[in-house]
Amino acid sequence: MSCRISKHSFSNPPPKGEQGFTLLEVMIAVALIAITLVTLLGAQAQSVSIAAVSRFDATAALLAQWKVADLHREDYDQVVGSTGHFGEEHPGFSWKTEVDEPGEGELGIKGAGDLLKVVDLTILDAQERTRTFTVRTIVMKRTEQKPREDR
Repeated sequence: MSCRISKHSFSNPPPKGEQGFTLLEVMIAVALIAITLVTLLGAQAQSVSIAAVSRFDATAALLAQWKVADLHREDYDQVVGSTGHFGEEHPGFSWKTEVDEPGEGELGIKGAGDLLKVVDLTILDAQERTRTFTVRTIVMKRTEQKPREDR
């Protein structure tokens, strides 16, 4: 193994074949790589967060549709505010309903207060309590239809 000691001083540049990077060039290159890596890691973290929110929104929308269908199948008098879970199929989700009688000004239909209920359904993420998905639906009381007599 041979070791070469350069006879060049700092004031004299080395001959053409022995040129390398200066400390300043290396520091600039390392700084650019660090800035790039920090930017890429931040973008990756943001995309993971957006994917989690999208997954919650998609699942919550389907669960809300399922629960709204259940509410419309129930008897009008049994539609009351309550809470519950979606079972083992969706362990991270729960639901809450709030039921109100609509005011005349709210719907614009006079005399509809005895026939309609406004239901606010909220789907909750059990792990992340800040994530919610809320829908509003109106449940109508079933009325008996009288047979029409042909004229």
